[in-house]
Amino acid sequence: MEELRTVYKNNKSIERMNYLISNKIDEILSNSRQKKYLEGIIYMGRDFSQIDSSKPEVELMFIYNDDKFESVELTKIEIMEILSQTGMKISILSKPDWYFSLEGRFQDRGEHPWEFILRQGTIIYDKTGKIKELQTDLQNDLTLDYYTQFFSSDSCKFDPPIQYIPKQYQKRKPLNSRNRVASAS
Repeated sequence: MEELRTVYKNNKSIERMNYLISNKIDEILSNSRQKKYLEGIIYMGRDFSQIDSSKPEVELMFIYNDDKFESVELTKIEIMEILSQTGMKISILSKPDWYFSLEGRFQDRGEHPWEFILRQGTIIYDKTGKIKELQTDLQNDLTLDYYTQFFSSDSCKFDPPIQYIPKQYQKRKPLNSRNRVASAS
């Protein structure tokens, strides 16, 4: 299995990305119905800067255990906020966990990077450990090595890494000057 290259980002951009992603995940987990069906979240970095001037991108894949899961979407405002505050793009995918089981995995092989994202991506939320099991299973499937070459050239890891930080662990500080409250003198 091929190791992904590392793209170094400044701490402030990644810290901001972590905050924005974490808030979206917390929003989803606060919905008891969504929380019930969400198994995990994995991310893959994309960086096309070696070929053009595109912004780096974070692909988040939400993996769920039932067809009642509502696809996660970002509003245009959220997408623009992430781009302006981090200098990075973001996209979101949703896939059912059965898609990655041995029986389900051969239907789109070679056409889409979903198996590759789960195989080589970074898990940021795993409710029961099932996502890690699926990832290990895909990493042990040597038939996927052939397809890796089609998706690995622009794939990357970010350093520092993207993380999900639950609200109770986030730092309590103003994010920018617009959020600060002026103190009365």
